[in-house]
Amino acid sequence: MRPIAIVTICLAISQPAVSYAGITSQAAREAAELVLRKFGKEAEEQGLQTLTKKIEALGLKYGDEAVSAVEKVGPRTFRYVEEAGENGLESVRLLARYGDDAVWIVGKKDRLALFARYGDNAAEAMLRQGKIAEPLIDKLGKPAATVLKTVSRQNGRRLAMMAEDGTLKKIGRTDELLGVIARYGDRGMDFVWRNKKALAVAALLTAFLAHPQPFIDGTVELTQATAEGIGRPLATEIGKSANWSLVLPIFAAVAALFLGFKIWLKHRLTLALKRPSPVEIPG
Repeated sequence: MRPIAIVTICLAISQPAVSYAGITSQAAREAAELVLRKFGKEAEEQGLQTLTKKIEALGLKYGDEAVSAVEKVGPRTFRYVEEAGENGLESVRLLARYGDDAVWIVGKKDRLALFARYGDNAAEAMLRQGKIAEPLIDKLGKPAATVLKTVSRQNGRRLAMMAEDGTLKKIGRTDELLGVIARYGDRGMDFVWRNKKALAVAALLTAFLAHPQPFIDGTVELTQATAEGIGRPLATEIGKSANWSLVLPIFAAVAALFLGFKIWLKHRLTLALKRPSPVEIPG
């Protein structure tokens, strides 16, 4: 036998199984065997060879996550991905990550579309909050998704009620308000729920959004309706956290400018007083 033929045969023997976008036929077969053991009759109806071919095809199109999805959810994965249409990749990602819990999302095109549009925050929000999340995210977008993945179910229901009865619209500046709630989680939502009537007052809302922590901590009472009542305690809180190494030089510079302006103005007035009055010429 010629040396070149021997080399060719050796290379052929040493080659791994056929690869599909990183998924080998051997890996697909092993995944199919796992699915048969795990899902019993549901998987046996398709048989080992059919399952292997389907997993290979799904892996060719969507990569490694396709195998994880089938291993977690079973043969139903193929139907969910097919029905997802243009969002097939999103359905694979959700099923691979959350398993059966994700079926609630991928099984309905509107929910899957929200995940495709707003990403992981939307998925986490829907899984955490259930049915109330879908209309809120659809109406309020990414800020609502960020809040709903953070707060408890009780506070998720509170937010839904405020959106439904018009309270959020009445308060206004919704995206900013949701941003504060997302930052402080349940503490932020608890505060907004308790003070939703007061927050409908523009001045109080502005004060809260500008510096929410003292209100949420209870250091400052939002129900103090006058500007003086808000300003003094709020100024105290801001003063506690101020960076005086920056504030003092700025204050000194402003004071120097003000003093300089006063001296210049006084000098101008002195010159004007010393200037002789014009002599009137008789007509």
